[in-house]
Amino acid sequence: MIFGKKCMSIKKKSKKAPEIGDKIEHTCRLNGKFTGKVIELLGMQFVYETKEGHHRHCLFREDWKYLSE
Repeated sequence: MIFGKKCMSIKKKSKKAPEIGDKIEHTCRLNGKFTGKVIELLGMQFVYETKEGHHRHCLFREDWKYLSE
């Protein structure tokens, strides 16, 4: 997309969405790294539960990766 003289790129979906029960590591630019187990899939994001029992969400296009089980 081009807005005036600036060019804004939209990151494409580079990997398939996780499935419920997958273990992931999510790197948040503001709050650091979190690991957890996927508990819910939504339209453009998923929800995972951390070891401490917190529920966090992550957009599919954010920085996350699968963890080996």
